[in-house]
Amino acid sequence: MSDTQVDALSAELVAEYLRDNPDFFVTRPELVERIRVPHYQSGTVSLTQIQLNRQRQRIEELEEEITALMSLAATNDRTFHTFMDLQEQMFKCRLLPEVIRAIELTALDLNLKAHIRLLDTPVTEYQLDKEHWQRFSTNHFNGRQAYLGRMRKSDREGLFGTDYFAPEMGSYVVLPLNITSQQGMLAFSSEDGGHFQPCMDTLFLRHLSVVFSYFVDALPWYESHE
Repeated sequence: MSDTQVDALSAELVAEYLRDNPDFFVTRPELVERIRVPHYQSGTVSLTQIQLNRQRQRIEELEEEITALMSLAATNDRTFHTFMDLQEQMFKCRLLPEVIRAIELTALDLNLKAHIRLLDTPVTEYQLDKEHWQRFSTNHFNGRQAYLGRMRKSDREGLFGTDYFAPEMGSYVVLPLNITSQQGMLAFSSEDGGHFQPCMDTLFLRHLSVVFSYFVDALPWYESHE
């Protein structure tokens, strides 16, 4: 066996031993300082430097994660209070158009646009084409409780109509009203194409759709003059 083969074999034995004993250097800190590892940016550096750099990188990553979580918590807090305020307004309404208007105004405060479409309504503005709605539900829900993301032109026109403004490059969240989807839909759109994404949580929006579904059944469209 050549010297090269012996060296390679010895190196593999050392590597195998270190894999089996990951705490080997804990009791031998003097060896850590002597080990040199090639680094593609800094040249040859010590193992200690690499460990410190990795710790710094991990700390930076944790700080970014904490910042993101704090931002999400703050956003969720604002969203929660916004929807609680909206729900309070809705329960003060006596007519369904008042409820719809409250939702539309809240959406505007959030830089969004509300889209409400119903299968059974005397108001043309809010009518939903049953065929288009069934096709959209079949293609996009598939057991999910909401659709989030961009929307094709055919879907936009089928749900909202050709004369109704719906941002072409925007993003949408569409929620069916009640479990069977027989009332219609509640949707919101944003000019920002990345605002609504499939990974987003829709807890508050789903709760809003349930509450609104109740009002669709409970409130009249017009004042009664009896």
